[in-house]
Amino acid sequence: MTDAPGHKPGLDSISLILVVEDEPTANRLHEVLDRPEGTRFEITRVLRVEEALLRLHETHFDAMLLDLSVQEADGLDSLMRASAAARSIPIVVLTYQRDEATALKAARAGAQDYLTKGEVTPELISRTLLHAIERHRILQELTEAQQRHRFLATHDALTELPNRYWFIEQLKMLITAADRSASRFAVFFFDLDGFKAVNDNLGHAIGDELLSDVARRLKRSMRRSDVVARIGGDEFLSAMQDVPDSDSIARVADSIRLEIEKPYHVGDHECWISASVGIAIFPDHGTTADELIQNADTAMYEAKTSGKNCVCLFDPDMNEKAVERFKLVNGLREAIRAGQLQLVFQPQIRTATEEIVGVETLVRWSHPTRGIVSPKDFIHVAEETGVMVDLGEWVLRSACEAAMSWESLGQARVAVNISGRQLEQENFAERVQRILDEVGLPAGRLELELTESLAASESTLRAVAELRRLGIRVAIDDFGTGYSSLTMLKRLDVDVLKIDQSFVRGAALTDPDRVILEGIVHIALGLGVEVVAEGVESVEEMRFLMDRGCTAMQGYLFSKPVDRKQIDALGRDPEAEWRRVLADPESWRPPEPEAGPDAPAGPTAIGRLGRRPDVHSDPDEHLYPALKEDPEEDS
Repeated sequence: MTDAPGHKPGLDSISLILVVEDEPTANRLHEVLDRPEGTRFEITRVLRVEEALLRLHETHFDAMLLDLSVQEADGLDSLMRASAAARSIPIVVLTYQRDEATALKAARAGAQDYLTKGEVTPELISRTLLHAIERHRILQELTEAQQRHRFLATHDALTELPNRYWFIEQLKMLITAADRSASRFAVFFFDLDGFKAVNDNLGHAIGDELLSDVARRLKRSMRRSDVVARIGGDEFLSAMQDVPDSDSIARVADSIRLEIEKPYHVGDHECWISASVGIAIFPDHGTTADELIQNADTAMYEAKTSGKNCVCLFDPDMNEKAVERFKLVNGLREAIRAGQLQLVFQPQIRTATEEIVGVETLVRWSHPTRGIVSPKDFIHVAEETGVMVDLGEWVLRSACEAAMSWESLGQARVAVNISGRQLEQENFAERVQRILDEVGLPAGRLELELTESLAASESTLRAVAELRRLGIRVAIDDFGTGYSSLTMLKRLDVDVLKIDQSFVRGAALTDPDRVILEGIVHIALGLGVEVVAEGVESVEEMRFLMDRGCTAMQGYLFSKPVDRKQIDALGRDPEAEWRRVLADPESWRPPEPEAGPDAPAGPTAIGRLGRRPDVHSDPDEHLYPALKEDPEEDS
């Protein structure tokens, strides 16, 4: 019989450590176990439990056979010491008598089974050991599953950081300790900037690895006594104890922010993200866990709205903004139901054929107490809270219904801006098709506009392909202001490229803008993509665009945004403003701007350029690109 353990348990071979002191018993066991047929046992014999435990540290064994008559101490005491120190293997004991009391004592002391010395046979000992090994394996799996279940109840499965529940429990203990010692601590709320773009472009597997890397950086940046947790998505919380003052806290938070924004190397990809950080301090900004987390969250949101990738310390005034934001969200939901939203439309003119070829849909909110609410005040809130899905669907349906009512515009397209929230829906294309079917609008008359930032993701590529398969036109809005890329133009199969108004305005005045605009038009036309210029306000801009091959345009030169009846009248009226501009551009003069008490007395800064006082500013300047408005003075 060899003394070379190490085999994994199985029917063919079992590595057994034998703890037997008296020689006759050891010889008898060797004789019983050493047989050519059946399971082969590889036995290592030791005299005492301590020696067995030392061997277990060095080598793996499948089972232990322990003689309870070992003389070094009481047999059950030896069993308990062996069981406590060797939990990874099952223990079967040898006794002199077979009775229930002995069996119960052995089980309580940690034995899987027991054998009496007088009944040991090759078949019995083999079966007993195999059953003990299997029972032990099952018990280990159950124990590990229970431990994993308990771990997941308090920890995040991906990063293995504590979760929100565990963080709140720890925060409660920190509050109690800090209250007794009259000390302060800080709660940090981290929200990652740019993480969604990584997920959309590189996939969730890369996103998960990136989150794990962020978790490791956070742990490295904090002390062992501090608490770090992931509470979901790309949001993390941490608590730092014994902080001296607000300035020190802000410096620590900023150093962590700088650590997070360093580049990440995930697989073959280099990823860049940042973090917006909100801070709340106990007891200055709250005396309960919920208050501290809520106020740190409020401060984080302030950091987001301040440009992202920065640190904000909570201020009570921020709560007023949060309440205002909450009211805005609820009011927006009511606005959709109560008909407080109205659509207006701005024509897109093809100068070469002197016709209206398209109409862009813009939205305004006529609040019962606030008056006209600008989209820049509610669109970003709608995006974050999910209201955008309902709002966007209402706009889409209403625009399609309006297009069906126009009699003078022929086959002019209706263009509707689409938000990221809508594109994230798995069945977005189906929802659009259902609206078209219910309204009766041909797919070819609908044009969906999305911004460059949305167009950069893989999910958008799939959505665009599905929309175009249905015959719906797709346009890139405000081209040149976001993630402009020649690779994107090559990969993204779209119908229309809309040049941002900042280039249109600058093209008549500055060389850089002129060169950029010419390049955009040339590339788009070369790819077979239609070009529409936005924000055209002067004859000079119109002529410059026409000379460069861009003949489709919109802006105040032709018409301000008007309601659904007026847009129909624009197509029917032979004396409409846009027709007079095209017929006799030399004699055209812009209408006098409406004077008001707050009207500026000179050139007004718009975007990167100073505008002439006799030219209207485009009402969509600086507004969120998904949905836009017309000016309040619009009739």
